[in-house]
Amino acid sequence: METSPQKQAKVKVRKSKTLKGKRARLYIIRRCIFMLLCWKDQGDKNLG
Repeated sequence: METSPQKQAKVKVRKSKTLKGKRARLYIIRRCIFMLLCWKDQGDKNLG
């Protein structure tokens, strides 16, 4: 059961969009964690 080249292209585009979305979400999460860690470090320095 072979798929047409058009269907293969659509599947490829869909997978690409999904991957971009996941990468974007991971980037945002990573940035948030980094900012929280830096903010916590700054808070500790101000206390002591």
